[in-house]
Amino acid sequence: MKLSIIATAFAATVGLASAAPAIVWKKGGDGGPSSSSASHISDAIDARSLLSSVIDNDDDGEGKDSSSRSSSLAAVIFLVGRDADGSEGLASLALSGKIPQVRDRYLTADEVHHHVRGMESSRTVARDAASAREGDQKGAVRAVVRVSMEEFRRKLASMAQTEAEEFEGGGKDDVAAAQASSSTKVTKSERRRRMAISEADVLVVDVMVDDEASEIDAAIVAAIDSSVVRNVILSSVRSTSEVKHARKLAVGERFARKEASNDVAAAAGRRRLQEEDANGGSSSSTEGVYYVNMTPNIFAGLLFFFLFTFTAHLGLSCMNMIEGQDVYVKKYPHIGREV
Repeated sequence: MKLSIIATAFAATVGLASAAPAIVWKKGGDGGPSSSSASHISDAIDARSLLSSVIDNDDDGEGKDSSSRSSSLAAVIFLVGRDADGSEGLASLALSGKIPQVRDRYLTADEVHHHVRGMESSRTVARDAASAREGDQKGAVRAVVRVSMEEFRRKLASMAQTEAEEFEGGGKDDVAAAQASSSTKVTKSERRRRMAISEADVLVVDVMVDDEASEIDAAIVAAIDSSVVRNVILSSVRSTSEVKHARKLAVGERFARKEASNDVAAAAGRRRLQEEDANGGSSSSTEGVYYVNMTPNIFAGLLFFFLFTFTAHLGLSCMNMIEGQDVYVKKYPHIGREV
């Protein structure tokens, strides 16, 4: 009974959201969840504010254990792509029950945002995560890298192995030697890619809906349970219908701002005319004033053009219907004689 309630709540949170949802797990000082119950937030929030709140909240305790924090990830962001029909991929995964382990970890989440704006793609999310601390007094800039599921698994396994060897002691030289020997077997671009991933502080994982659901479920749970990941965010690229709706709202806002600026300009012009007019007969009311797409002169010119085109076409068609004889002879028959 309890499992069915959890599944229903998880599906309702993710599948019925009007915008891209986001589930946040924050680790406490002991590596576990920082709170016992999740706080559901229905207010709209943009992606940059959400990432800034999660990462900056993590930096508040940076001085407590700087050595452990330098060898861990500040945040891992799982961004599920769209379905083939343009809907949210996370909603389809949740409603189909293909990620049962994530559903079980849903109760341990710290924050559940039901309306997150700006989840356009992994590129925009990485840009927002990189600029999350631009206004910070420390002046630090996050090293954010977009990775695939396979690259994330390799990164997590490498960090877990490094942490285990450092805990046992005396394994740093072996790890460095192994990295040096393996670096000679890869290309230069691959070496730069591995270096960027190793120095990254925030990872944005591209999760494709076509990937194996069990692998997606295992990767998200591994990040939640890992001691080297301090924050985990699970979200989805918003659907195409929401993108169209957002564009429509943006167009409406621009039109409203243009209307307001036109009203201000018209009011300023009326005030100037009132000052110049000695009688002050001009009115400041905009009632009865309408905006048209063209002036009467332009409209009359278009009508004349269409009339001239129609008349010319009719005249040329009539002239084309005039026919003459097809055969011409040099000697005509005698008059009065039948041909």
